[in-house]
Amino acid sequence: MTTRHLRPEDEFEIRNLISRYCITTDNADADAFMACWVPAEQFGGYDSGAFGTMKTWKELYEFEKHHVAPGGTANGKRHQATNVLIESVSADEVRVTHDMLVFEVAQEPRLVATGRYDASVVVRTPAGWRFKSRKLHVDPGFFVLMEQWKKAAESVAR
Repeated sequence: MTTRHLRPEDEFEIRNLISRYCITTDNADADAFMACWVPAEQFGGYDSGAFGTMKTWKELYEFEKHHVAPGGTANGKRHQATNVLIESVSADEVRVTHDMLVFEVAQEPRLVATGRYDASVVVRTPAGWRFKSRKLHVDPGFFVLMEQWKKAAESVAR
């Protein structure tokens, strides 16, 4: 795979799509987040590892509404995409791989999770480039941190 099929404006739009994906989550805007995706009938699925697998557009929408709501795991966080790799499949389809950094910003600022979106399928639609499917691999250190938080909460509760 190469970027030979991509015009510079396509790469720019795809990079903006990735940023919009993160920012709409940070802004708790589930509707704008879902606008980053193809229509429901073209949806190819979202596997977020430990957070679940959504096979339909509607399942992802319900997940995102809960994810960004007060008490949701994205609340008070900032998501950043790094190491973005765009590989052309055709003039109308690319695979995007990038790392994800999640920072706590509502409390003491710190890095709380890392992972990689591996070979997301992004397609050209009449509305522009949109995600068709994604798979998130959450790094193992996140689960170590979650276990530490759980133990700390239990010791405070005693």
